Amino acid sequence: MEEEPVTVSVLGSIGEAEVAQAALLAFGVDSEIVDNDGGGVLPVAGDPGIALQVRAVDADAAAQILGNTAS
Repeated sequence: MEEEPVTVSVLGSIGEAEVAQAALLAFGVDSEIVDNDGGGVLPVAGDPGIALQVRAVDADAAAQILGNTAS
């Protein structure tokens, strides 16, 4: 059974998300950028931002790599 991805960070721009993704990759953690606003072309009111997701088993490591303290 495939496990559901976990959002480890929500960022304000695709550039920020790509930098965070590169940091994860440097430590061997695969991630996916989830951008539901058309790449920033069409801003959507109330859009929380761009999510960076990892496998559930990698969530704790990803949070440490990104410097997150909230779980």
